[in-house]
Amino acid sequence: MKRRILLQASIGAAAALALAACSAGNGNGSAGPATMTIALNSAPNSLDPAQVAVGPFLNYMDPAYASLLTRKDDGTLGPGLADQWGYVGSGNTKFQLKLRKDAKFADGTPVTATDVVNSIKYFQKGSGPGGSYVRPLTFSTPDSSTVVVSSPTPNPDMGALFTPAFMSGAIVSPAGLKDPKKLATATFGAGPYVLSAQQTVSNDHYVYVPNKHFYDQSAIHFKKITIRVMPNVNSQAQALKSGQIDLMYGTPDVAPTIAGNKSLTMIKSPTTWAGLFLVDRDGTVVKGLSDVRVRQALNFAIDRAAITKAVYGDFGAPVSQPAMPGYDGYSPEAEKMYPYDPAKAKELLKAAGYEKLTIPVNYGSFDPSTTKMLQAVQDQLAKVGVTLKLKGAANFGGWINDFLSKKYAATVLSPGQGGGENFYAQQAGFIKTGIMNVFAVDDEDVDAAFDRLAKSDPRTSGAAAKDLTDVIVRKALALPVSATDTIAMYNNKLRGVKFGVGTAQLTPNVTWTSR
Repeated sequence: MKRRILLQASIGAAAALALAACSAGNGNGSAGPATMTIALNSAPNSLDPAQVAVGPFLNYMDPAYASLLTRKDDGTLGPGLADQWGYVGSGNTKFQLKLRKDAKFADGTPVTATDVVNSIKYFQKGSGPGGSYVRPLTFSTPDSSTVVVSSPTPNPDMGALFTPAFMSGAIVSPAGLKDPKKLATATFGAGPYVLSAQQTVSNDHYVYVPNKHFYDQSAIHFKKITIRVMPNVNSQAQALKSGQIDLMYGTPDVAPTIAGNKSLTMIKSPTTWAGLFLVDRDGTVVKGLSDVRVRQALNFAIDRAAITKAVYGDFGAPVSQPAMPGYDGYSPEAEKMYPYDPAKAKELLKAAGYEKLTIPVNYGSFDPSTTKMLQAVQDQLAKVGVTLKLKGAANFGGWINDFLSKKYAATVLSPGQGGGENFYAQQAGFIKTGIMNVFAVDDEDVDAAFDRLAKSDPRTSGAAAKDLTDVIVRKALALPVSATDTIAMYNNKLRGVKFGVGTAQLTPNVTWTSR
């Protein structure tokens, strides 16, 4: 399968809804009578492109922030604020973007090459999941519409960084950069919509209205997009069935409840792996986790098949690696490394001197499937002498605060981490500067495998990607449990709702229409 994006940070919540399409859209692209609402089960940690979590939280960002590049239906790169792009010379170290002449920000000012560079430089300093990927990059502007991006090392997927999934291509206007604090609660982009402060109530609902300066007015399909915060997925399902909302991200518990409803559609795709990031691999909080035997013992101690069946049912499959079947980097060899063997787990723990061990873990209790999965893992680890001390957070902001406190030796990314190019997917958790690597743990074997992948060509990249996964699994740097489906449930009035090719998320909500 061709390699495509996403660090999925599917961070946060299992639910997004799209609002009431009260009447038929005009279908010709202008802002007709149709409305759509997108709701998540958690409010955004920020509306700042440099700070926001990705995954479902992109629903808050896509309406207001046009990206430099997009994805076509076949997964290849497509035009956005830039209408020409490509590598310059050989070696995959220079990438050029040519801006379209008619691109303007929502305040009416034109988008220039200098604006693009200033925005990406701001993004480089942010705490969002995509920041680490662009920090090594430098820029030049040969003219007012041309940006040349340079990487100090070869990067075979540089264009992907400027698509919506990574947010670095979501260009912020000079007005927004002038006062960055405002970016947390207002929008300063060049997208088809703009956040309406008058109609928005923070932490409850966010309303987007058409941007009269957007370069392609025919691409504005709704007179209003509303994103609601609805923490309870069962309430979302009831609202969907009663016609109050148009789309939600489902869970294995609620998805079967719409079966037989001819006005609703459910689609699913294996997109994320669920499990624990063992972030304290140097033993700062839990000394035992610095011993590879302890981490391997954790992997032998859990019955992935039983947990997956109990928690995800028909919407998951057991997995022993931080890569998804069918995605770049998935390794059949890695999948065989940790069969369920609690006796082996006890043997390794005893040899390492840790027959009893307590591991503090933070997670998002707002995701019911994650909660059930983690409780099942907790029960099974207890049988080999390992106690998980769990700390749930009711919303994504709380999860971030707990995670960054460095009080927890492991964490769960709710609802999981998505598939995509292994070149990007494994950076977050396993290289020293990765956004999930809060203890800045360095591993020379991971570095060497990653370096081989970075320098690979199309002929050798598949093997190099699998080799990186094998190293991560052999050293037990994580505790993967299940490969899980992302589930979308929506009103049949919506058109264009689908999973992007080779990605772990739905296509941007601004591409959907209403009949």
